Amino acid sequence: MRTLARRLREERAQALIEGLLALGLVLLVVGFAAETIAYVHARSVAAAAAQDGARTAAAAGAQAGIARAQAVLTAAGGAGAALHANASVDGNEVTVEVQGQAPHLFALPLLLPAVHASASLPLEQYTPQEAAAP
Repeated sequence: MRTLARRLREERAQALIEGLLALGLVLLVVGFAAETIAYVHARSVAAAAAQDGARTAAAAGAQAGIARAQAVLTAAGGAGAALHANASVDGNEVTVEVQGQAPHLFALPLLLPAVHASASLPLEQYTPQEAAAP
């Protein structure tokens, strides 16, 4: 009878250790999922800023596009804090690029790539006849 009681006590300790290991694994998966969601959100914000910046740059110039993209990034809060916009004009086309790092929720850096999004639109230019028409 004593050996049965001792074996039950040992099994309780084993179940506790297995439960703690399982809890650690679950917490690791939840942490990785949270980092991944933050990265995907930062990519989405970068794409929206690039598209909105390109739309503005096509109508009002490259500097206006950069300012609009930065305004979208600022409005996004922490997701857009480490992202920066650049614009370039190549012939009849304007391109706005947003680059940077996604926010990290934990101090442990994961191997997530840098965030990069770009959008291009043709410049809105009017011929002299269209500009002179009332």
